[in-house]
Amino acid sequence: MSLTALAFRSLRARPLRAALSILGVALGVAVLVAGMATNAGVEASVQSTVRDLVGRADLRVAAFGETGLSPETVATIAATPGVAVAAPALEQRTYLGDGPARDGQLPSPVTVLGIDPTVDGRLHDLGLVSGSPLAYPDEPSALITERLAAQDGLGVGSPLVIQGAGDTTAYRVVGIIRGDGPLTGAFGRTVVVPLRTAQAVFDETGVTRVDIGLADGASATAVSDALQSRLTSQPYVLSSPKDLAASLRASTTDFQATTALIAAIALFAGAFLIFNTLSMTVVERIREVGLLRAAGARRRQVMSFMLTQALVLGIAGSVLGLLLGIAFAYAMVAFVRTIGSVTLDRPAVPLESVAVAIAVGVGVTLAAALEPARRASRISPVEALKPRLDTATARKMRMRWLAAVFGIVALVGVAILPRTASGGSAAEALLVYGTLLVGTLLIPFVLPFVARIAGMPFALLLRFEERLARSSVVRDRSRTALTLGGLTIGLAMIVALGGVGQSARAAAAGWIADVIPGDLVLTSIRPVAENEGVEADIRGDVPGIERVSPIATFDIALNGVRTDAAAVVGGDMAADGRLQFVAGDRNEALSALDGGGATIVPVGLADRLGLSVGDTLTVPASDGTSLTLKVVGVVARSIPGATGEAMLVGWSDATDHLGVAGADVFALRFAPDAPAGARDQLRTEAAQLALEVVPLDQIQGAISDALGRIFSLFDALAAVAVLIAALGIVNTLTMNVVERVREIGILRAAGMTRDQVWRSVVVEAGVLGLAGALLGIALGLPVGALMVALAGGSVDVAAGIPWPIIGLALLIGVVVAMLAAAYPARLASRLSIVRAVQYE
Repeated sequence: MSLTALAFRSLRARPLRAALSILGVALGVAVLVAGMATNAGVEASVQSTVRDLVGRADLRVAAFGETGLSPETVATIAATPGVAVAAPALEQRTYLGDGPARDGQLPSPVTVLGIDPTVDGRLHDLGLVSGSPLAYPDEPSALITERLAAQDGLGVGSPLVIQGAGDTTAYRVVGIIRGDGPLTGAFGRTVVVPLRTAQAVFDETGVTRVDIGLADGASATAVSDALQSRLTSQPYVLSSPKDLAASLRASTTDFQATTALIAAIALFAGAFLIFNTLSMTVVERIREVGLLRAAGARRRQVMSFMLTQALVLGIAGSVLGLLLGIAFAYAMVAFVRTIGSVTLDRPAVPLESVAVAIAVGVGVTLAAALEPARRASRISPVEALKPRLDTATARKMRMRWLAAVFGIVALVGVAILPRTASGGSAAEALLVYGTLLVGTLLIPFVLPFVARIAGMPFALLLRFEERLARSSVVRDRSRTALTLGGLTIGLAMIVALGGVGQSARAAAAGWIADVIPGDLVLTSIRPVAENEGVEADIRGDVPGIERVSPIATFDIALNGVRTDAAAVVGGDMAADGRLQFVAGDRNEALSALDGGGATIVPVGLADRLGLSVGDTLTVPASDGTSLTLKVVGVVARSIPGATGEAMLVGWSDATDHLGVAGADVFALRFAPDAPAGARDQLRTEAAQLALEVVPLDQIQGAISDALGRIFSLFDALAAVAVLIAALGIVNTLTMNVVERVREIGILRAAGMTRDQVWRSVVVEAGVLGLAGALLGIALGLPVGALMVALAGGSVDVAAGIPWPIIGLALLIGVVVAMLAAAYPARLASRLSIVRAVQYE
């Protein structure tokens, strides 16, 4: 005898419960699909970015220092055995037009890319949408990107004037490059010109880099070894497309790992819903299953009957979730746009992700259904006559199996972590999963206490309804725990991510305030040399300036690896009270920095390289020799660099030995008695000097906005778990009403009004929602602290509590739960007294 047809009829007989279950699974799978599609899109964007950067090049030799690679170095590269194509390029930022200031405001800068048209096309495709490519190495022609053309109203045939330190050259636009062009970090404002004319404009003889195409049969390893033996006169970094991809991918790993973590948690919230639904179905259909067993149905057939229902729900939910997830992924990409150093094009949905999503959705649903199915298969005809089958033993088995389901979801979460994530990332995710699991399993034990607290606000106005609601909540702790599990976890993640976001913003704000020696900074798109007299001009023309501190950020070769470095004046740092030392004497270290031969390193770099005060580092100098630097201090935070925190060197070492041509940032401090109009005057003077005024709070605001977008996205994903929990609340309250039909009828017969019945169900939902919020907050705070600690941050208990997020979690928990009670409350209030009393 087959019970498959009966399983389908059973689902159709309860369309609301089936729809809620399907939607719960769909939302969990949707977040999983959205996470995988977005992460796959990140990987595709990384590969696309690498192709734009290096084209068909096999190797890249990039210069350290601002002087670039000399003509002799370029010639050596081209003559190296195995090199078929050597395509040099010069990259510089500047302005278009006759002057940098327009009514006291700087225009948006552009990035000029000088290429050799005779060889560059063999390695790079610029992708023109109109016009023609560059043809000659010294023609006054230019290519511009579509974005630049749209922003500045340019087109094929438009004239261009590029500002520089050398000859002024008038160019004519001959072609438009598709999209944002071949460079990252240029914000789509790129001008491509012939290399010789670019060198003339900027008064340069060197180049920024050389891309290499290998000859047929040549080995990248052999060519790399040959280059390392030949290139001894200048510092450089040799990389492959694979190295560039790894560097770009590293900047996105944290985002991908967090997305995968939240996706698995949302999926677990869906497992709560399906687990609770099928458990209630077993209780609801005790007699029906008993009759089937009495009619000869074997245990295996009954179990198959339950699993068939779960399979249908899992397949339907997974397919719907797949469609929703793709829509979510497109929304995520449109909202974030940029992650780390990678600009997202669109999400990607490879076939393996589709297969994984459906398999996981169906698998988790079946895993959640196994315990209810096993329990249903063991119902005997005699047991089916009992008034209640949901014994304490059965409830314990639910929670044990729930732990097993959580373990399955945890393994799924680890499996979908980004491929570049280390084993440490997997261990961190498992710690978060474990904390959430322990918190969830403790719900039945703390429920009476939490329910009493959650009922207090409602007892102030609705004492009778609150008592009735609270007794219903604690009547079946196991079921309530299942109902609250998804809500608790969803709100816990919102609170945890709120705490992590607040910590990240505070760390970013503290970073800027701790290391910049001034009230604001003046930034330049090019190095400003000391002999240009910019500092003297600012001091002479703007009253009330106490100090102007030059800062230069640059790259340094440390153990053959490109490392961020910054040149500073130690005396200015000491006078302004900047830098928090964790090792070394502050005054001695900053004095040694100005004396030369010294460096101060951030604690992250010190830990990574095992450095301590007194150690020495040898770095290549710009003249082909080397410079020895002694570690004189370790600081908690340092000057922000291109990819992290910079090691600090003295200004004289940087300019005399490391090829630093000048400052790209000036930190400026006003005297306490500075005139009121000094800042406005500074802005006007800075524009004339091609400097942009950036207050520190503007930098902090930009960082905060960027972090805010990321964490808002994470919160939205976590909120899906709350929505799934709301579906579970609808399910549970509806089941409670069905189970209490006779009880409600007796209460109605004793004088309870329809409104009181309605209010009792709504208050029960409110108590559930507030209890879930309190549990979510209690669980979310330690999870957030754990995530901060695992990321290497410091946990400030007093300042690290995200009070606004906690208030939001309380509001969401109560509002979502009470809205979910609308249908069950309506159902309960409309029960007929006579039919309710006669109900069995």
